[in-house]
Amino acid sequence: MSAKIRIGMVGGGYMGQLAHLANYAQLENVQVVALAEGRPEQARLVAQRYGIPKVYANHREMLDGSAHELDAVVAIMGFGLHHAVVPDILKAKKHLITEKPICVRTDTAESLAGLARQQGVVYQVGYMKRFDPGTRTAKAQLDDWRASGKAGKLRYARMTAAMTDWMWGVEKPINSKEPYPEYEGEKPEPAPAWMSEEQGKQYHSFVNFWIHQVNLMRHLLGEPYGLKYVSRDGLLMVAESAGGVPVTFELHTNRIKNQWEERFTLCFEKAQLDLNLHAPLHRQAPGEVTVRTEGEHGPVETRLFTGNGWAFFEQARLFTASLRGEAPVLSPALEAVEDLRIAEQFIQLSKP
Repeated sequence: MSAKIRIGMVGGGYMGQLAHLANYAQLENVQVVALAEGRPEQARLVAQRYGIPKVYANHREMLDGSAHELDAVVAIMGFGLHHAVVPDILKAKKHLITEKPICVRTDTAESLAGLARQQGVVYQVGYMKRFDPGTRTAKAQLDDWRASGKAGKLRYARMTAAMTDWMWGVEKPINSKEPYPEYEGEKPEPAPAWMSEEQGKQYHSFVNFWIHQVNLMRHLLGEPYGLKYVSRDGLLMVAESAGGVPVTFELHTNRIKNQWEERFTLCFEKAQLDLNLHAPLHRQAPGEVTVRTEGEHGPVETRLFTGNGWAFFEQARLFTASLRGEAPVLSPALEAVEDLRIAEQFIQLSKP
């Protein structure tokens, strides 16, 4: 690998710019050498702003023209197109990160994860919440409690959310206002065949939004889980982990505007941890971690130091570090398959 990791960027839209490209452009050991964007004026303006020397209309043209220059690809597009785009990148033996979820269907997800393993490349799915400094602090504490046993057994886990403003006043990116072309004639991957049209819409909405929480809960638990119950309105999910821990998800507890509340609580026999996360585009606002432990005379509450940082920037930094062998792959494609299985269970358990 070269002195600098050379990145090819697929997609120069809203999230492509603000959550991804702007972060890779800041990393000293990274160089963005190519951009694939189907809107000519958008591509020109974005490449100009970030000093990207080569521009292509799509990922295939980029791979044909610049494959020898690329170490990795950051492909940011609607997840419905992953089934058509990801295989080409993996077959070109390029490390890859895409947005979440990995794709639409579990069989496709298994195929993509298997292809990455076969090609010997890193394929990371963009569950940026795992990279948040608060999440990493919480995960380290939870792993310590589990390994030492000093907090006793994990008894219960809970996620509550009231999330209405995910952008949090972020600046507007470049927007040429060109219409989005149909991507190389590719059609979005359909929902699983057993779902009705209405279920397919519900499934798409779930994997577009709640898949983050589904994924992060498993990460914090340290073991898989399965859904047991979904309320008629879809606002409550009850699960059980492989180790028998009951888990609840309270989704959209209210719709109060201009707020973001997202909390994960894990309760042990002698300790409790709370992780509060901020809106995705709320920069430099890492998650907050509070622990309650058993003191000599009663509970002791401590707020753990997490440091500074933004989940999306940390995701870019640690993805490229993993390519150098300097950091683990925190969100591998193989594990992302499990998220779609939970989403299918959500549909199966939802009341008609």
